[in-house]
Amino acid sequence: MKTEITGNRFIKSSQQLLKVTGLCKVNVLFGKNGTGKSTFLRDIYQSQTNDFHLVVPERGGGNMLYQSNIFDQENQENEKKSARSKNWDSQYRERAISRTVAITQSVGYKTLKKIPIEEIDAETIESLFSIFLPEFIAKFSDVQPYSIEFCRNENDGSVKITDTNQLSSGQVEALSLAADIVTQAVLWKNESKCILVDEPDAHLRLDLQNRFAIFIEEIVDKFDVQFIITTHSQAFMATLMNVCDSIGIVCLDNKNEEIKAIQKNDNFIFSNLLSSDLALSKVLGRKIMIVEGNDDFLVWNQAARNQNFDDVAIIEAGGSDIVQYKNYTEKILKAISDDNTQAGITLTDRDEKNDATHDTDSILPIKRFQCYSVENLFLVNEVLQSINIDIDLNAELTILSKENPRDKEEIDKLKKDKKNTKISKDLIKKIHFKIDAHSDTTDWRIRVGKILGKERPTGELLDFIGEEVVDYIWGDIVTPIEE
Repeated sequence: MKTEITGNRFIKSSQQLLKVTGLCKVNVLFGKNGTGKSTFLRDIYQSQTNDFHLVVPERGGGNMLYQSNIFDQENQENEKKSARSKNWDSQYRERAISRTVAITQSVGYKTLKKIPIEEIDAETIESLFSIFLPEFIAKFSDVQPYSIEFCRNENDGSVKITDTNQLSSGQVEALSLAADIVTQAVLWKNESKCILVDEPDAHLRLDLQNRFAIFIEEIVDKFDVQFIITTHSQAFMATLMNVCDSIGIVCLDNKNEEIKAIQKNDNFIFSNLLSSDLALSKVLGRKIMIVEGNDDFLVWNQAARNQNFDDVAIIEAGGSDIVQYKNYTEKILKAISDDNTQAGITLTDRDEKNDATHDTDSILPIKRFQCYSVENLFLVNEVLQSINIDIDLNAELTILSKENPRDKEEIDKLKKDKKNTKISKDLIKKIHFKIDAHSDTTDWRIRVGKILGKERPTGELLDFIGEEVVDYIWGDIVTPIEE
């Protein structure tokens, strides 16, 4: 398996050397148009044809017909390279099908005649097609030339596919894509070579993208080949992360000459980020907030439900992972957009984070609460008054301290400084239950979120959150000019 590759890519008609490291069994090159994904794959293929095979379904044409002269070309290195030297292959489908017929004729003949097969059997090949294309039947004919045939299930039976006009554009691409990959994998079984696939998702609906991801992992498992795939589809990439045991994500930009793939153990973060649909947030102009943990997420998510709250995309990060979430989100945003201006904020508690700084020039600069954490917001006057206008917080805390002696030390600190004292999760629940008459039906986080969503914070709530954060989320206050 290759762990790194180096090739040229073209960015704005300029050639740029790119080195990609940390490769896995399945690798995804993810980036916006203009980052040189396709030209990079072609250059890798052209320079190392013996170790790579290039699949270009999105830029291919032709009909699904076997042609012996095309199969002969596929067996000649220079002919094969020449056919894949440009951005368009007018005979892509003929190449895929011709190679499929020629290779599977041998497999089908040996299987049906019960001749031992060292490479792969016909049943395995048929099942691989069914994983990706459940509405089609791939079956080896039982008469000469013993090649594979494709039929489509219909209400009144099955119909043999002989022409692309019988299929939609997506079905044509899917069938030729599967044929191309399966036959190359058969040829390369256990040779540790690499299949390059350029934007396979271009004409595939979402369910086919999901099936293709499963298909890829099956190919890797059965044939021990490696994949490098370019894509724009966040959904396809997220499915690959879920189903593949060994996967690396390469976020391309226009600047770096060496990029390391993000490994499987980090992919849970990428999966969460992709499910938040950052690309859509960018298109719709939503502000992005990365918040620290479930409590913060529930508070801000509740606030965002109010129609008076600005349109914000909220991303939940684990407390210890928030800086990593910030870094990965910025990588994704750079991969999908040329706009590197501030897109949001990363909101953290005031506990120690040695690697977190106020990086004001980044896409998602880190901003801190002016209080210790989101739990402290429950104790501000604006929230308490929404429960009961006459609440005496210190009196309630004194009673709570007597009822819970083990919490006395923590409560005493809180009575002296409710803004900067850390409140444990257990204690905030006790405080809420003590002072909120509706605590059995209303979560403290819901209570805080509703107050935040009601209007721009003022008074103590503004002081605890911090003007910098409030100004970004709610917008700067415009002071009217006096006449």
